[in-house]
Amino acid sequence: MARLRAALTRPRDEARMTIIEHLDELRSRIIKVGVVFVAAAVVAWFFREDIFYFLLAPAEDSLHGRLNFTSVTEAVFADIKLALYTAFVFTIPVFLYQAWAFVAPAVGEMGRLFTYTLIALASSLFIAGVAFGYFVVLPIGVNFLLDWDPERYNALITSDRYMAFVTRFLLAFGIVFELPAATYVGAKLELVNAPLLRRYRRHAIVVNALLAAGLTPGQDPFSMILMALPMILMYELSIIIARYVNPVSDVPERLEEDGRPPERVGERDL
Repeated sequence: MARLRAALTRPRDEARMTIIEHLDELRSRIIKVGVVFVAAAVVAWFFREDIFYFLLAPAEDSLHGRLNFTSVTEAVFADIKLALYTAFVFTIPVFLYQAWAFVAPAVGEMGRLFTYTLIALASSLFIAGVAFGYFVVLPIGVNFLLDWDPERYNALITSDRYMAFVTRFLLAFGIVFELPAATYVGAKLELVNAPLLRRYRRHAIVVNALLAAGLTPGQDPFSMILMALPMILMYELSIIIARYVNPVSDVPERLEEDGRPPERVGERDL
């Protein structure tokens, strides 16, 4: 078992790699990411109509399946941006793997198993964040905005504006859900631990509420709550992850929170 673990965590011989070799490896990994991105963009272009209606579905009742454009090239460029955004999402796992594979030798003790765990965790959390934003928060927020006082306002939504709004919103949700993955890395490097995260829990709740207010599309209290709750849940999940990855005693942290030094045995009776 010890030999297997050593084999998984054995770093490459970095002493023999020159600056030119490092740059050559970096160039090779960037090219691999670029090839995957271009291939994904080409595939997404052929499915652009399906992707379009998929992103339009949350506002189907308000927009009736159609969007407007105000310039000759706007519709074409909207489809191009849509294909590029889709390619970006599907390239994220490849990018994460190539980025970590490049820097892994510097922290070789973490090993290949840690790399696969991190990539799987980060990719799964990003997909979960996008799915939660798409199926839960986006329909409520978008329809709330589009149906605002229809007696006085008539919605004239362009394809470029709508797609930019939806894609950025879903991307924000995906990034928010990456907090446990970032905590996993920080705990593995012994930069964070569960007591530290618990100590700043109240600060995190305030920050999450402010972020939810800024990122929520509808700006109504219900949508803000729907966005703030998963953010708080991700923070609590991060505490659990940090506790198992980097276990430390809670006693020193509790003493610091109390603001008093520990009482010695028999001191209370003196």
